[in-house]
Amino acid sequence: MVEEKILIVDDSAEVLEKTRELLTQVGYNVIACHCGEDALEFLKDNRVDLVILDINMPNLNGYEVCLRIRQTFALDDLPVIFLTTREDTDSVSKGFRSGASDFVSKNALSDILLARVNVHIRLSRSLRYLRDISLTDDMTGCFNRRHGMNSLREWFSRNKRYGTQFSLIYFDVNGLKVVNDMYGHQAGDLLLRSVVSAAKGILRESDLLFRMGGDEFMVICPETDKKGAFICADRMQKAVNDITIVDKKVSFAFGIAHSSEDYKEMDDMLHSADVSMYECKKKMKK
Repeated sequence: MVEEKILIVDDSAEVLEKTRELLTQVGYNVIACHCGEDALEFLKDNRVDLVILDINMPNLNGYEVCLRIRQTFALDDLPVIFLTTREDTDSVSKGFRSGASDFVSKNALSDILLARVNVHIRLSRSLRYLRDISLTDDMTGCFNRRHGMNSLREWFSRNKRYGTQFSLIYFDVNGLKVVNDMYGHQAGDLLLRSVVSAAKGILRESDLLFRMGGDEFMVICPETDKKGAFICADRMQKAVNDITIVDKKVSFAFGIAHSSEDYKEMDDMLHSADVSMYECKKKMKK
């Protein structure tokens, strides 16, 4: 059974059913939406591997939907194929400018659509594998600092260009040095892996967790206001509090920054969250 999920967006029930049946027969997990608004709402909390999108839809057309998808997902992170009757040069050019990965005519043979889907699925899988190797922290399994800085830079740019909102949570695990000194680095490594595992159990699929170095971590929460970020951090804190390494209870201090606070530079936003985190750490020591 193929694990990849494909989202189909079309206002035609007939096209949805025909395309769903075609893709389901070869093993893809297919989700269908009748309009762009429903598709964007679905993508807020769910990850898919490919989107098949119609252009002519009421309210939000395919170009607008694709542009909004690109505000959150990079071109090599989520391929979008336009399945449409519009094949003229202007429509195709506009589609690629809006962030499309490919175009397939609704009049094309089913084998052509399947071939294009398979190509983009395989390419996306390969890119994901290479990215995971280069951007993952070996010890904890979450993303590394390099990817964290690149991702923050990308999200900060999206906020300035498109107004895309996001929250930043920066947290520091308490007591790592004590655990390392008393019980050895294997215990310290277990502590960090346990924190990452607990945090991932709370975070949404769209949230991004990075190890920034030592005992410091960063979370980027897309489409999340500051209140939502505090709720997320509190939930992670409670999950982490259930961890005991030997005889030491685990906790962390955290700070939060939000893109609406109009930081001039990316480093200003990161510094703000870092300062808030150290203020939290001071309060925890009292």
